[in-house]
Amino acid sequence: MFPRVSALEKNSVSAQNSTSAATWRRDVLAVVAALLIVLTATLPGLMTGWFPQDEGQIGQAAERFLQGQLPHRDFDDMYTGLLTVLHALTFKVLGVRTESTRWMLLAASLPFLVSVYRVSRRWLEPLDASGLVVLCGLWSIRLNPESMPSWYILFLTVGMLDALLTFQERRNLIWLFVAGLLAGIAILFKITGIYLIAAGVLILMDYQQRQCSASSRWSPGFFLWTLFCILVYSLAASRLWSASDPLMSALHLTFPAFGLGISVFAGEWQRGRGAFWERARTWLRLQLVFAVGGFLPLLAWLLWYWQAGALADLYEGLIVLPQRRLEHAGASFPGPAAFLLSGAVFSAVCFAGSGGVRSASTSAVHDRRSLRWLAVAIIGLLLVCGHLSAQGRLVCFQAVRNLAPFVSAILLLRAARGVGACSAQAFAIAATLIMGAQVQFPFAMDLYFPYVAPLVFIGGSFGLQRAVTAQRQVERRLQLWRVVVAGLSLFALLQLKSVVPLGNVSDAPPHLTGKPLNFTRCGLTVESSLGEVYERLVDEIQARTNANEAILAGPDCPEVYFLAERRNPTRLFYDFFRPEMLSTAKDLNALADEAGIRLVVIKQPFLRDFTMSAETMERWARERFGQPLVIGFSGRNDSSAPALFNVYSDSSGNKPGELPATK
Repeated sequence: MFPRVSALEKNSVSAQNSTSAATWRRDVLAVVAALLIVLTATLPGLMTGWFPQDEGQIGQAAERFLQGQLPHRDFDDMYTGLLTVLHALTFKVLGVRTESTRWMLLAASLPFLVSVYRVSRRWLEPLDASGLVVLCGLWSIRLNPESMPSWYILFLTVGMLDALLTFQERRNLIWLFVAGLLAGIAILFKITGIYLIAAGVLILMDYQQRQCSASSRWSPGFFLWTLFCILVYSLAASRLWSASDPLMSALHLTFPAFGLGISVFAGEWQRGRGAFWERARTWLRLQLVFAVGGFLPLLAWLLWYWQAGALADLYEGLIVLPQRRLEHAGASFPGPAAFLLSGAVFSAVCFAGSGGVRSASTSAVHDRRSLRWLAVAIIGLLLVCGHLSAQGRLVCFQAVRNLAPFVSAILLLRAARGVGACSAQAFAIAATLIMGAQVQFPFAMDLYFPYVAPLVFIGGSFGLQRAVTAQRQVERRLQLWRVVVAGLSLFALLQLKSVVPLGNVSDAPPHLTGKPLNFTRCGLTVESSLGEVYERLVDEIQARTNANEAILAGPDCPEVYFLAERRNPTRLFYDFFRPEMLSTAKDLNALADEAGIRLVVIKQPFLRDFTMSAETMERWARERFGQPLVIGFSGRNDSSAPALFNVYSDSSGNKPGELPATK
């Protein structure tokens, strides 16, 4: 027999279901509206701008995988390999074109934006959460639409944060497994996904401390275990520091990472209570579930390479060769002036959110009036500075870019001072932001910030909303947050077209104009003079060689093979990975004889990315083929043109005077 349910209980359940259904409908409408806004803003520039070497690298890797080659065994994949597999599948469905990878990136960004909404709905109403989604969308792939692995790591980072916050709320271990699974998949995109594993481990250590009973006895044994774990973590974090940019890399990366470790250690001192073995069982259960989720995709990947007999190649590609990249590649963060400017802006916003210096008798009308003027100041400053000059846009962009360490510090303070679910959430968001920001090591160019910006905005939203409990201050901070969202969204929409070259053609500087490329494999709109050079280069290569014939292009120009549809006879995409392979004329002659190379392309110094010297290859090509065809700007084919590529060929179709000597 089932128990009888009273009419009052039935009405209560019905009301709850009705409220839940209404809330669900509002959430769906808010998400759909935000996604439509982001898509409307992103689609016009999705196929505009490029870094040729990036497009060529990911395109050539996917093509070689489709031909049956295995990353790391048969060619030097720049990343772990999952991105290459996904691009290959995309090529199979949509065609072997650069545009196919960008469509895949756009499709993958939609679940990410839904995750942003799910995470932020824990402290924001539907309208404000959808505003945050729009803000993250405008500052993410719209600014750099190349399908690079760091995008997918960002998407998985937010998904992992969502899973961990859900675990904290429901205490269902399946969410820990999901979080670990997402972190493991991130490593398959790029080895820097290991930062997600570190974030997850620290979040679980913090969570376990917060479950301790205050009445239990302190455990010296578990304290020593925590100390050991934090020392190991700190030793690893100390490597997140660039000798070429010591101060700024420390402020952006090293110090925040140390702050996470110190926060966990301080939490153990303040909250860590309970018998050693009881806490050890709980700690081990949490970490094991997370670790199993993370290890499954890695195990599947290792088994694949084991069956192919390529585990040693995988180790070399993921552990050995990246060390050479650290030696050759690097870019600095903005200087101390930009950092101090960001600190001043952040302090002003926090001060305004707290109400500033005012008496208890200050009226709500006065609050609204001051907030209105603050809104005009923030939005006006962003738009006016960006409109007046490119330098003004850069100053505003850098001011936002440098906010990450300040937001991280506020979140860690919230986690240390607060109690309950909010403080645990603050630490989880801080950990994902700080570890997610490490993607900027050691190549801290502006184009890397969009990989971090959504995490900064999520953290800033939480820090601003959860900082106070007084109703009046809550309302004030909510209004201030709306102003910040509106200002940053408008600034990105109207002033930040792209961080890749050219960006939006209509707003490009007067001396730059856009040109759609006319390649079978690429129709992107790029800067016209550079586009003309690549079109002339590809025309020359295709006229002087046969389809799928091997050519030699270098240094650091994988795009030449992909765009010209010619075979790369080496395993190299970037020459600095294996400088010993083609270091002598004897090596080059042997390669040319074996592969039947009849054409060589030498990229000139100011276009090279990492390899700064190609004298050996240049001397060898001149001795073997004679004088080069110089391809420069404006279609000029003579030694007076700024040389971009020197083309050496033994083609019998050369016309007299077609191969002038370079100066």
